[in-house]
Amino acid sequence: MLTLAIGDLFIPERSIDIPQKFKKLLAPNPQSKPSNSKVNRVVCLGNIINSTSTLQFLNNISPNFEIVKGEYDDAGLVSQQLQLIAGSELKTASANSAIKVPMYSRFVHDNLKIGFTSGHQIVPRGDPLALSAFARELDVDVLIWGGTHRVEAYTLDGKFFVNPGSATGAFNFDWPEFEEDDEEDDKEEEEEEEEEEDEEGRDGTEGKGREATEEKTTKDGMHSKNVDNKETNETNETKGSTGNEGKQEPENGDESKQDDSGKDFKNSLDDATELNTNIPSFCILDTKGSTCILYIYTYFNNEVKVDKVTYNKE
Repeated sequence: MLTLAIGDLFIPERSIDIPQKFKKLLAPNPQSKPSNSKVNRVVCLGNIINSTSTLQFLNNISPNFEIVKGEYDDAGLVSQQLQLIAGSELKTASANSAIKVPMYSRFVHDNLKIGFTSGHQIVPRGDPLALSAFARELDVDVLIWGGTHRVEAYTLDGKFFVNPGSATGAFNFDWPEFEEDDEEDDKEEEEEEEEEEDEEGRDGTEGKGREATEEKTTKDGMHSKNVDNKETNETNETKGSTGNEGKQEPENGDESKQDDSGKDFKNSLDDATELNTNIPSFCILDTKGSTCILYIYTYFNNEVKVDKVTYNKE
């Protein structure tokens, strides 16, 4: 059975629409219902915000459409939108009854119990231990959650945890997690610099010792005088050259400062874009027996890439 896991769309507040290449993959026959005959179930992790057309697009992909309340969703509004979309053709309830939008839900297929939630009630957000405790509470083998806008897939305590990320690449307000990696890199660089300084110090002491021995072994006085004369001539030449070059240093210094300021500005822009953007993504779970094959779809540089992860229930 193929299950589509998608969420954190934030249309139109933080993103305009789902990428067109994603839409073609998800709905190869947009005029028919269902628009994708291969997908058996659609699981939406919420945070659609206020886009009836997006909700209708997801609802038309498969006959089995389920949605949970996201952190920024209005459950009453989403319920009304679903009623307007489905009308008399509602699949889960009559046209007059309200459709419930729960905080979490679960279903069973073969030997796998699968649960899904938006994830905003998990504290700390995205914490593996907190997710493991929530999976035990729901009594599920596979837990799908969102809220972080980043794709994740890992096993813990014999359970499989999947985060499909954001289908639109919408930005979020969480602190980036790569700060710890940067601190570790800085420590490694400092250690390398200290090692280089120690090596330079050792080389310097060895060089001084060699110079001292060479001075002791020099017996010819005339040879030492000639060497001294050559050194004085060279120092005079270097003084004259440095005096001429010193006049041109201010111009070169100004240019280097401008180049450094331009590089710093570009680096700050790159850091800002990295903090405020995410890669659009969604996941498809192929479940059969006690095996779940996860396909991760990401949209990067105008191309769709697919990664595969396999989970076997113990």
